[in-house]
Amino acid sequence: MTTEDRAHIAQRAAALLAAQLKPRWQPQPHQIPPPGNWTGWLLMAGRGAGKSKACAEYVRQHVNGPPCLPGPVPHWIAIIAPTLGDGVTSMYEGPGGIRNADPGARLVQAPGGTVIRWPNGSQAKLFGSHTPEDVERLRAGGNSCLAVLEEFATWRYMEQTYDQLRFGLRSGPRPHWIAATTPKPRPLLKRMLSGEISGVVHTHATMYDNPHLEQSVKDALEETYAGTDIGAQELHGRLIDEVAEALWTRATIEETRVRADEVPDLVRVSVGIDPSGGAGEQGIVVVGKSGLVIPGDGGRPQHHGYVLDDRSCKLSPDQWGRRAVQAAVDWEADEIVAETNYGGAMCVATLRTASEALGVNIPIRTVTATRGKTVRAQPVAALAAQGRWHMAGVFPELEDQMATWYQELGWSPDRLDAMVWPAWQMKLVGTMTRGQGSLGGDLARKQIAGTRLR
Repeated sequence: MTTEDRAHIAQRAAALLAAQLKPRWQPQPHQIPPPGNWTGWLLMAGRGAGKSKACAEYVRQHVNGPPCLPGPVPHWIAIIAPTLGDGVTSMYEGPGGIRNADPGARLVQAPGGTVIRWPNGSQAKLFGSHTPEDVERLRAGGNSCLAVLEEFATWRYMEQTYDQLRFGLRSGPRPHWIAATTPKPRPLLKRMLSGEISGVVHTHATMYDNPHLEQSVKDALEETYAGTDIGAQELHGRLIDEVAEALWTRATIEETRVRADEVPDLVRVSVGIDPSGGAGEQGIVVVGKSGLVIPGDGGRPQHHGYVLDDRSCKLSPDQWGRRAVQAAVDWEADEIVAETNYGGAMCVATLRTASEALGVNIPIRTVTATRGKTVRAQPVAALAAQGRWHMAGVFPELEDQMATWYQELGWSPDRLDAMVWPAWQMKLVGTMTRGQGSLGGDLARKQIAGTRLR
């Protein structure tokens, strides 16, 4: 061995000794788990606050703590992220991931999927929440003692994935979950924050609570996003109940709201259906079209649209089919309007079977989406801005989607979609054949192709 080799070995040994003597991770106050016997810890914070790092360190401590299970695998953990790839990147490989927190953890491709394994036998399986298949995979993913919910509010199939992880979270003396997320106005997140879901504790932090984030990064983000909705959400970790990019504002919804007994005589009633095409929610919304209404300023008489009922649900095909047909019966609807992009024949068959079971014969119109949801919804939002689209009552979940959804969010607003289809079918909005118009010719072109079924 040469003198150079000895020097190199000595240098490496000194570096390893320094690493051993260096204090381990020093958490910030918001990264310390709350005391108590909680079921879920929700860490809601802005970008760069160290959310993933807090989760990775929590997993490290859990794995190296008292075993939850007897036998060769003392801990079974589920890690769920927006997609499987996101889970690998943020929760394992990234600078704030498990590999950095615990070098003994190894990512492997096992027969059952992507798994992290520890020297003591503990295992963590990674899942996504982007497709119905992801939800079904979690359903079959086995039981766990701990679940980690990475960027929880961005999950596409949020409610369905949460249901399945809760069903499987039943191993050991204290099964529980931890969630890290930048806030987004999703109904499940709002229920957790309001206390409707018991056993959930909440920690809040902003980008500024991380002293290790470079000041130049903070300055650059502030310069671009300070004073904006997205800045309040992404930097300060605030839950924004109304998003500037959304098509409706809360003020417009309130200004155009009417009581149920203020709805005028209707010339047509339709039940809009937006089937999930998988594990999601089925949108079922009842909309009515008034006769010609003379404006207060004496202008041209126009029809108005009224949202009469929201019976959206998350049920089996037989159950949601009956629910939709029953809504049509209760409101004496002229038709059911169903989007058929996902499982078109199945959707029609479901509604027909439900109609036969209830002993009624209601026309079913099928519509096919040919362009984006924003293009379909924008003319209906314009009706509201003109004072011609009304909520006949209060529909919290639907109104949340109206005031917070925009195309880039990546999840499907089933209730909003179901509300929009009747407006097109009843010709409250329609095709602009020429001219630019207030929304532009492209935005006003017809979005549906309809056929009548008996």
